[in-house]
Amino acid sequence: MPTRVFSQEPDLVAALPRLLQHARRFFAADLNVLGSSPPDRASPQEGYVGLRWESARYPGQGTFRVTSRAANDDDRFAAEAAEARGRAGGMSELAARCACVWTITTEGEATGTAELQLSALLASVALGPVLPEDGSTLYGVRGAMERAEKAAQS
Repeated sequence: MPTRVFSQEPDLVAALPRLLQHARRFFAADLNVLGSSPPDRASPQEGYVGLRWESARYPGQGTFRVTSRAANDDDRFAAEAAEARGRAGGMSELAARCACVWTITTEGEATGTAELQLSALLASVALGPVLPEDGSTLYGVRGAMERAEKAAQS
């Protein structure tokens, strides 16, 4: 399963201005929007954005598709299991408060820690935890950036 970011923000497309602002202000990154669902779609919870990420802080760049959908029981069970595996106390409760899940898919090649950094950016706007594709734990913005920093130093 791809990396999931639990989101309290109900509309990924409407969150684009904040994502762009946070990328520059807090992540020293260039984020370019390559495409998105129309803003006036029938279900705001369902949508996508195509993004190009390039970081100045830690090595990493890539093109990604982020899709949004309603969170379901499988997502919540996966969050509970990851919390137990990773000893991430309280993070599954935060995930349970999130009505949406944003899924990150790499399109083409991503280098360095681009996906980790993008997941941190998304979590900063979504106000929910990140569930990495290996399901090993749950973490927030700080946890994602700590992993990116550690990977950049190795």
